[in-house]
Amino acid sequence: MTIRRYRSRAIADRIIGFGISYQRDNLLARGLGLEHLRELLIRLARPLLRQGASIAYGGDWKEREDNFTYDLLRLISAEQEDNSLGGPDTNLTIGRLINHLAWPYYLDVTPAIEAQWINCCRIIRISQTQAGIAEADLATDAEARAAEKSDRVLFNGAVTLSAMRRLTTEEIRITIPDMPIVEIIPPGAARVILGGKIDNYCGFLPGIFEEALLTLENGRPLYVLGGFGGAAEALARAMLGIGNPRPEELTAVWHQEKTPCVAKLAALAGEFAMPPEVRPTSAALDALFALVEQARANLPDTLKTGLTDPETRELLMTRDVARAVQLVRKGLESQMGLEALPA
Repeated sequence: MTIRRYRSRAIADRIIGFGISYQRDNLLARGLGLEHLRELLIRLARPLLRQGASIAYGGDWKEREDNFTYDLLRLISAEQEDNSLGGPDTNLTIGRLINHLAWPYYLDVTPAIEAQWINCCRIIRISQTQAGIAEADLATDAEARAAEKSDRVLFNGAVTLSAMRRLTTEEIRITIPDMPIVEIIPPGAARVILGGKIDNYCGFLPGIFEEALLTLENGRPLYVLGGFGGAAEALARAMLGIGNPRPEELTAVWHQEKTPCVAKLAALAGEFAMPPEVRPTSAALDALFALVEQARANLPDTLKTGLTDPETRELLMTRDVARAVQLVRKGLESQMGLEALPA
């Protein structure tokens, strides 16, 4: 047996984004459950963390069984503990969770919660002002905490959520009060998406769709694991040309019918000022569909997977957890130097 004493560090200090959420009925219909998504996430994230890469995930901090934020935090904590116990992997630099969190979701994070996980996680709060909302149009935190949300809170929350996703693709510089340094959060180097809400979401369009759009527009590798249902499956099927030339899930009309929030935001866009960097549902879906058509002509180059065409197509549809992990790792090895699993 060959003992590998050198570990590639080409991926160290990179940030790999993950877009993942659980839709129970959607997944059960495919013979899968929450445990399959959790296993897939852990198996994908662990080798990245061990090679010094950090994981970007914009999940909230509410205590729920299907909250992957806490799965990632527990994984990082366990890796840090193992790394401190001695053995061949001692003194590795373990990556962190980079939690980009939009207003008003970051209001749920108390100082006690942040202190508990400070060694595992860096929370990047994206405010309304950072999202380009004018001072006169800001909603108060008290309004956001109210049981009945105002139209302003609904609109500003959607704008800030879109801005948060955009900012994950950009370098963020954070000034530390009373410190002569600027903390730099690098942009996401690649993104993995699976599951995700296709309707009844908050925002201008499904998070998985918006993350995919921004990743592709910025020329970063995108790994779409469509075999695990949700918005990622709808996107994978569209890229493979399965079904209608333009699937209804990629039209604004369908989303306005299926998701009341989208119709409401469309109406509010005529009343409230939209920052120029934020696209309404129809414009964002048109841009995403243009990239879908480009992908149909050349999947590996459009998605920049680092895989062959047959492998990329397999990744888009496989429901085999082990195979999905192997393909993503092979792609990341090609694009960034991550160690691959044996064939």
